[in-house]
Amino acid sequence: MKGGISIQKNYLTADLPETVAVNDVTAVARPAQRSPAQRLRRLATGCIAALLLAFMPAASLAAAAMPDVYAGGQSIGVLLSTEGVSVVGLSPAVLADGSHVNPAEDAGIRIGDFITAVNGEKVDSNAEIASLIAKAGETGESCIVDYLRNGIQRQAELFPCYCYESGSYRIGLYVRDNTAGVGTLTFWEPISGIYGALGHTVSDLRYGVEGENKGLILRTDVQGIRAGAVGTPGEKLGVFLENGWQGSITRNGEHGIYGQFDQLPAAGGSLLPVASSDEVELGAAQLYTVLSGEEVECFDVQIVKQLDSYLSGGSGMVIEITDERLLAVTGGIIQGMSGSPLIQNGRLIGAVTHVFVNDPTQGYACYAEQMLEEAGLTGL
Repeated sequence: MKGGISIQKNYLTADLPETVAVNDVTAVARPAQRSPAQRLRRLATGCIAALLLAFMPAASLAAAAMPDVYAGGQSIGVLLSTEGVSVVGLSPAVLADGSHVNPAEDAGIRIGDFITAVNGEKVDSNAEIASLIAKAGETGESCIVDYLRNGIQRQAELFPCYCYESGSYRIGLYVRDNTAGVGTLTFWEPISGIYGALGHTVSDLRYGVEGENKGLILRTDVQGIRAGAVGTPGEKLGVFLENGWQGSITRNGEHGIYGQFDQLPAAGGSLLPVASSDEVELGAAQLYTVLSGEEVECFDVQIVKQLDSYLSGGSGMVIEITDERLLAVTGGIIQGMSGSPLIQNGRLIGAVTHVFVNDPTQGYACYAEQMLEEAGLTGL
């Protein structure tokens, strides 16, 4: 269960007066007044450098390709601008004789579908779809409903029914428009302003075209904690703050949401290198998150297992909360903690993603390098 781009390029260069051929690549040298012995020494030096690069461990290459970032931990409000409305429930209409009918369900519409238009008119809110249903019901016309299921466009025809319980025309659905929730900021890169958060995808954000503004992340004031227990995940209770820093949401990836800040948050510490997955160790680590207000605090955790196959196919970690104060306040990992950064040996190693419902002291985490890759911050 879920717990809840301008780029600077960095290059490693060497000032070589000539190009050296290695492994059958034709050498091209600039004219230089050097003796044969000097040229031989320079060729040997170039070959040694090339061999050192060829045998550099993959972890070192990955680390060199990732920029240093600020670790987050701040609670954020996630406001998603969805294009259409999500079907979140089924609710039959009650007829005059007391019988129940559900035109949408009978037409094949299911929970999780995403309605984009009714009778050719795009819908982006509950009010818009209700108005179009009422119009069709009053005139006795059918509704042609365009909707998405698993990315595939579908269409259904149905007739609204007058519901004597609600006193309105209905098609038997509960729908939701813009999605809002509380999560945690994982990192941001100060030169580009690019950030990563949550550590997992947001299922309500159906359109994944990069570059479009999908919504905003906002400062959030945590005003309460509902502790978790076995079988009942806890949660953070927060209020969104409209003033101060905020960021756009431009990508919804497998390992988080990403975008760019219009104003950077205040840095609470130093820039940190990002560890590759090969550099993560079992054992002690620290988790950054907010329990009250906007204060980011540090808590002790353990990395208890590294996984080759994590949830939908990527690699990841199992973590355990060991900090007594955090356990006393939250009971373990709670909703709203998704994206809380994990630090080990002075490096950002990952982010909390999910809680085990049967043991809230443990949960899953993704690797930080997975998030930086999705953010477009690797290989620069």
